[in-house]
Amino acid sequence: MVLAAKQITKELQDVLCQDRTPIGNTRPQPILEPSIQRCLTHFSLISHGFGTPALSAAFATLQNCLTEMLKYIEKAFPNSIPPHPTTPSSGGNVVNKMDGSPSKGDDKNDNRAKDIV
Repeated sequence: MVLAAKQITKELQDVLCQDRTPIGNTRPQPILEPSIQRCLTHFSLISHGFGTPALSAAFATLQNCLTEMLKYIEKAFPNSIPPHPTTPSSGGNVVNKMDGSPSKGDDKNDNRAKDIV
């Protein structure tokens, strides 16, 4: 769950970094789809331009907290979480980082991925 929260937070942070809301006399070239950019521009206008930087800072802080939480969990429960759940293990299985299940084509008798809490 912590890994999933960290991934979602990172994706939201990436979208906010792609925001090209016009500020002052600048008119940066939009990167995002117009429907998404329109919502981000509206949010920026109602927050007087401080909303996106504030959310980016909050997400960065949350990312740091989640990283420290993962470090603590790895120290407290060394056998419960693999150090890199998205890298292939010695058996060639790749663990899906969202639900901890082996990816398609893996040995169905391999229960290593079920140990993730």
